[in-house]
Amino acid sequence: MSAAALKDEGNACFKKGDYEAAVKAYSESLELDPAQHLCYSNRSAAYLKLHDSAKALVDAQKCLELAPDFAKGYSRQAAALQELERWEEAIDICEKGMAKCSRADADTLGKTLVEVKNRQFTAQLQGSWHGKVTEQLGGYDQEMQFLDHCQVRVQVLGRSIMGQFRVDATKDPKHLDIQVTSEEIPPGYPPPPPVPYIAKVDQQGLHLCCPYMKMERPDHFGGEGYCLMTKGVMENESDEAIKRLSKEEQVFMCAKEVIAAFPDRKFEEMSQQDTEEATREKVMAQVKFETSIYKVQQKFGEEMMKEVLDSAKPGAVGVKGLAGTPELEELKAKIQMMDGGDHSEAAQA
Repeated sequence: MSAAALKDEGNACFKKGDYEAAVKAYSESLELDPAQHLCYSNRSAAYLKLHDSAKALVDAQKCLELAPDFAKGYSRQAAALQELERWEEAIDICEKGMAKCSRADADTLGKTLVEVKNRQFTAQLQGSWHGKVTEQLGGYDQEMQFLDHCQVRVQVLGRSIMGQFRVDATKDPKHLDIQVTSEEIPPGYPPPPPVPYIAKVDQQGLHLCCPYMKMERPDHFGGEGYCLMTKGVMENESDEAIKRLSKEEQVFMCAKEVIAAFPDRKFEEMSQQDTEEATREKVMAQVKFETSIYKVQQKFGEEMMKEVLDSAKPGAVGVKGLAGTPELEELKAKIQMMDGGDHSEAAQA
């Protein structure tokens, strides 16, 4: 068979998904005519399908040696470099190709360049990060685990929520949109809009900045929405001093911290007439309460928290260490002030 016929055979095998046969046919064609830049380009694509990125890169480089103005050779090389996670080289080859090729081909390579930058930043995000938000946002600890190119798990206040994320690394600072789902959304209601962050990764960690007061993407790192995330998962704090106390002493201390977590007045309900600032203040009051309650639960444990809150229910016999104390009466009064709401659910959330 001629070199051209073997190349055509390789193309037919590639279309059928038989990439090993395609590589064999292209290789035989190149033995007969080693000056075929198209054959190197096609074999590079076949190697990439076989997850042999190193050989794919060699063929893409040879393709460009033979045809320096061949746009697909640059995209082939960029594709192989991406799979090897040699991101900066992939960016450089895209920019080099855009400078050499026609405007139409440069536009295509420009799209590849965007893909490379986004994949590079997505790779930097992968894994778990943890940090504490500002007091204005509630002062709680949060953890984000970026699982693949689009899924993220957010751990906050004892809740683990799955969501989707999207990046735009062509922006300065880089854009990161996170949209989480919630079981609390009534059927038929649309999901909440994605939160527009700016983000960067450096030696310090993952810098995030989210909107505050208005759902507008920040333009710099700082202010109320800023959070520095450290690589790794959150660690539960262990208070050795509490462990040395008796069960009754722990119950009493837990009750005092629960009382301190409750607000001095009932939460105001949302109203359609509220300004954005008023709405934000009402939401943040609830968030700060949940943060405080969750910290008490983390400190004393879910079971003890439940015992304390159950002691404040009408007709309940107070748990040992709390029964008959002024603190139990104060806790009952706080819960009654909140219209008899059962905050055990908030504590266990």
